Amino acid sequence: MYKEIIIVEGSHDRQKLESIFPGIECIITNGSSVSLETIEAIKTAHQTRGVILFLDPDTPGKMITNFILMHIRGPKIAFLSKKDAISKNQRKVGIEHASEKAIIEALHSHFTVSSEIKKPIYQSDLNRWHLFGNVNSQANRQRLCEGLRIPLCNGKALIKWINRLEISLERIEEVMS
Repeated sequence: MYKEIIIVEGSHDRQKLESIFPGIECIITNGSSVSLETIEAIKTAHQTRGVILFLDPDTPGKMITNFILMHIRGPKIAFLSKKDAISKNQRKVGIEHASEKAIIEALHSHFTVSSEIKKPIYQSDLNRWHLFGNVNSQANRQRLCEGLRIPLCNGKALIKWINRLEISLERIEEVMS
């Protein structure tokens, strides 16, 4: 069970989590139009118990994550891969469609989003793994993102996430070797 309150997009996501973790507490964003009241509720939850952002691995989920991160410093965040969150009919993506195992692994592998980058990592630090401007860059980034359990992203976003989540060069080396 989590002491933190889990932030999800909708009631089906909350129901899925409650079926896995009876008694878990969630705040629902109600989709991509997150109200200021919801932001205030998330801020209060973050200050009192902590929160884990656990949003769908799709474009609206990324937009909601970024919107919340503009208002709240230092929350925890868990990522579910798109392949783990796709519906049986292959038409929808969401936490509600993920397996119990995938959800448990994602929440167990959560990160804390740093509001202050202490030891930044730059593109030049990552060149040895051919993550940028190489024929295999996209495949290499996919391998790294899957190994780190972060969203698949382009090179610029990868550097941003690595720094925000304080992922070390040693951890990247571990995943890429």
